[in-house]
Amino acid sequence: MSSLPRANPLIEIRARRSGITAIAAVATAIFLIVLAALAAPPALLRRPFAEAVIALSAARPLWLWAAGGCFAASLFCSAAAWRSGLAACGERIGPLDATARYSVGSLVNSLLPGHAGGATRLALFSRSMASGGRVWRTSGIAATVGTARAIVLVVLVLAASASGALPLWPVFILAGVAAAGAIAAIAARGHPGTGRKSQLLEAFGAFGRSPRRAAWLLGWVAGGTVARLGATAAIVTALGVHTPLAAALVIVPALAVAGTIQFGPANVGVTTGVVALALHSRGVALPSALASGLALQSLETAASLAVGLTGAAFLAFPSPAGRRWTFAASGACACVLSVAFGAMAVDTLA
Repeated sequence: MSSLPRANPLIEIRARRSGITAIAAVATAIFLIVLAALAAPPALLRRPFAEAVIALSAARPLWLWAAGGCFAASLFCSAAAWRSGLAACGERIGPLDATARYSVGSLVNSLLPGHAGGATRLALFSRSMASGGRVWRTSGIAATVGTARAIVLVVLVLAASASGALPLWPVFILAGVAAAGAIAAIAARGHPGTGRKSQLLEAFGAFGRSPRRAAWLLGWVAGGTVARLGATAAIVTALGVHTPLAAALVIVPALAVAGTIQFGPANVGVTTGVVALALHSRGVALPSALASGLALQSLETAASLAVGLTGAAFLAFPSPAGRRWTFAASGACACVLSVAFGAMAVDTLA
């Protein structure tokens, strides 16, 4: 009795890689087209966008540079939150390794729609685990980080609602997510096991048994949120918007809610629209509001691309020599950008 011929696994792997490469190429082309449209001369744009580009050209570059640094710091804090989740599950990973894996997910989100970066993070962090049930345990860590983020957002929305800048209804949704996570932590802390359900709830149980670990997780998530607040406040300050902190308290929670559904690479257009609407509703002129949205979209995407590409190179060259060259190249690029921004700042001040 003859058996059916078996498929060649190398051919299957190559086919999958070619499919992923084609998708990435299409997504990158769309992203570059959008960037080209945003960089087009004002005469080719409609009047509000033309005025926004003019307002953006008058922004103070030192504040924009500070915003880019805050976005990078937000990535580092988010990676540290994942690292604390891994540590709670008994896994060890270095801070640079964790940042590289998390930032590659941000890089993928900048190029592909549908939160593909989240799946990339799950795959990369699960590969760093030594024991079994890696995918389920990593999914549980992602859920604990999401719960911590919901708790921090509850505080932000309450602060914005107290000033009348945001409605109160998002608090109930976020509080429901936080309560579900707290219940899972309490229920799982005394029931270790080996099944998939136990693996999924392992991180919740570990944080439920150790308030100190839970405090570290909340601290890192709060640090990332504060960094995003600082980046947003710096951007609106660069464009001459008054009360930048109050504006940031409105924009950051609004972007967090809007970011739950990602329609395109880097959520192009959605982020700009949310920022423009939030600022315009506070009495900011439409050109300045649109310019703030464009600046925030561009700087956050640039930070994700820069840190993500560095992280990808870090993971691609695991040898110490390769990683030294990676950091040397990244440092050289940072120096070039610093000189460019410094020249722009001196020219503006002059």
